[in-house]
Amino acid sequence: MTTQECDARDRRIVEKIRTVLHANSTLGQHASFIEVSIEHSAIVIRGSLPTDEMKAELLPAIRRAGVLSQVNNCVLVAA
Repeated sequence: MTTQECDARDRRIVEKIRTVLHANSTLGQHASFIEVSIEHSAIVIRGSLPTDEMKAELLPAIRRAGVLSQVNNCVLVAA
């Protein structure tokens, strides 16, 4: 796979995750506060959410998007 093909694949994965987060009934209104990137073949999620429950919902939501890669959840819970 060429670098351009890898970059295109990564962009599709990130966009798919963003779409699922925006459509999620729990996370949707906070999805714009979440940054999704791919670093060294792992999905990295950064940002902040208001509750631990919402943070815990991130990984299941990403899995529902069909993403099986390693996920590093760096989201903070704003007190």
